Amino acid sequence: MKTQMHTTHHRLIALAMAIAMALTLSVSALASANEPYNVDTTKLAGSFSSSAQTYSATVSGPMGTTKTKIELTLYEKGLLGYKEVDSASASANSRTCSKTVSYAFKDGKSYKLTVTGSAYVDGQWDTVTKNFTASF
Repeated sequence: MKTQMHTTHHRLIALAMAIAMALTLSVSALASANEPYNVDTTKLAGSFSSSAQTYSATVSGPMGTTKTKIELTLYEKGLLGYKEVDSASASANSRTCSKTVSYAFKDGKSYKLTVTGSAYVDGQWDTVTKNFTASF
């Protein structure tokens, strides 16, 4: 009787462990399915041109991107830090989106361009933000 009960007890423990492992694997699979396979593959580029008096940025989404959008915010450095002086945005129904903005840069000043770019891929937005700096 003791051996049969001991075997039944082991079978119950083995069954409980198998169920727990199956649930753990299914939860892990669900968690990874909620994030697109190419998350954080959206690329940003930003630049300043003192000769053309422009600043610009481009967002490039991964393969499968159907929409992109970009926001540019220009800051000028003063005595108390950076102050917003200009901004612009653009969107496109394609894998890339670019925006070029005219701005009269001042000699002897430093600027920071904050660019936020988003790519719509696999039913979700992948958003990236980067800062670019320049002095004139």
